[in-house]
Amino acid sequence: MCKKYLFLLIFGIAIIILSGCASLNGDVPFRYQPSLVSYGKQIEKTVGLNMLEDRRPEGDVAYTKSIKDVAEKVTSKLLEDFEKSKIFREIHYPAQLDDDLIIDGTINRFIWKFYSTPISYIPGINLAIYFGASCYDAYGIAGITLEVKDNKTGNMLATIEESSEIRDSYSLYNFKAGEAGAELSEAFRDVAKKLKTGLITKIAR
Repeated sequence: MCKKYLFLLIFGIAIIILSGCASLNGDVPFRYQPSLVSYGKQIEKTVGLNMLEDRRPEGDVAYTKSIKDVAEKVTSKLLEDFEKSKIFREIHYPAQLDDDLIIDGTINRFIWKFYSTPISYIPGINLAIYFGASCYDAYGIAGITLEVKDNKTGNMLATIEESSEIRDSYSLYNFKAGEAGAELSEAFRDVAKKLKTGLITKIAR
């Protein structure tokens, strides 16, 4: 009986500690390294990127409160990604009068959530978590739409909408508190890669 109570006590302490560590680290989603694009083309244009508009649902906003100025940070990271990937002759922020192309966009989804799985609450069965059973799930979702316009004619050249969802499971022993938000970072990186591919496919000549 004492052993059982000891297990429950340890379990409760572990839940409290891990729950505290699982708060979203607001810097993590923006630390990813840009992915390579397989197309051997470059868009020989000078491009101005404007601030993306945050149009996320209320639930996304509620679960990313630790990230201040989401639109600013997402736009900044996209600019960095596009610059490092060298898919344009030049890209800068914000758009200028003499740019060849102007990119506007919206953030449709940007959320990270971490929660306990049902096994954590089932008496007896929940003891399996001490032997490495997964007891927490996390997911990150990113969704962005970009609109590319010819700055000289005003014609819309392309609308590219991409999204990505990354899920993972954790045990008591393999969750690293400093990486809270890694799923969102990976989803964001994947969306940026898809956007780059779409831009090259639709704009490059």
